[in-house]
Amino acid sequence: MADETSDDAGRVKPGVRSEPTVPQKGADGDAHLSDSDHRLLERAIRGSVSGLVGAGHPELMIRSAGDLSIGHDHLFHPELHPLARQMPGTDQAVAFRPRLLTCLTDVDPRHHRAFTDELQRSGVPVRTLAVHLFAPVAASLGDLWCTDEADLMQVAVASTRLSMIVNHLSHASIAPQAEGARQKSILLARTPGAMHTLGLSIVASCFRDMGWGVEGGSDLEIDEGLYHRLARKPFTLLGISVGRIDEVAACSEVIRRLHSTPATRDTRVAVGGPAVIATPKAFQGIGAHFITRSALEVVQMASSA
Repeated sequence: MADETSDDAGRVKPGVRSEPTVPQKGADGDAHLSDSDHRLLERAIRGSVSGLVGAGHPELMIRSAGDLSIGHDHLFHPELHPLARQMPGTDQAVAFRPRLLTCLTDVDPRHHRAFTDELQRSGVPVRTLAVHLFAPVAASLGDLWCTDEADLMQVAVASTRLSMIVNHLSHASIAPQAEGARQKSILLARTPGAMHTLGLSIVASCFRDMGWGVEGGSDLEIDEGLYHRLARKPFTLLGISVGRIDEVAACSEVIRRLHSTPATRDTRVAVGGPAVIATPKAFQGIGAHFITRSALEVVQMASSA
């Protein structure tokens, strides 16, 4: 096996031997982590929790034109991305972030309800709010837990409130379809390990705002019920939120079964969620048309699919 170690960002670097770290025992006889281990553990938790709370912010999209790779800075500040910057209402959405975060963590629930009404009156498109407000705030909620500024219950309550706001604005802003227009549609589902539903709510809001019909969601798992839904009605796209890296094989089987069935052969597939955010390369060979990691990519996908 090749020698390897980790750089400051926690990535593995080949060619340099890394000696195994042995936890040191303190005076009480219990094992204690070294300072280096503490730093590695903190980075792992920070990345994991931020990804879980803001799950389904899709980004690495397989296509022929352009590279929209979004790094850590763009996750919290998508306005730094040139394409995201061009979205209507960007400055207004960015300015809403501190107040939304305060409302979500406030003990009084009336504040987030009043803020929901203000967002609706602002006229900022839902897709802009998804990219520049909802997704960055979701990621920030994870950071609050990592830095001990909020406990797990406070983050859970805040995430639930944010999901309610997203769903309310998403359904309130649905534009009527022109008579005779053929509407594109997406069916959203999750793997059993994808327990966080906020990301799916944000994804659904983007597609609705782009004029798509949206069905499914956090209640639909990739089981026989999924195939029954797909067999009864044709969908332009199937979106799967993946919770764990060990669910790659299950996603691959869904795609294989869809493409081997005449009735669903033309349905395109997009995968996103915590596992995809953490390890996008693991999903590149499973037959998915889109591998997504950010709300911006959801908007781009809805425009081009």
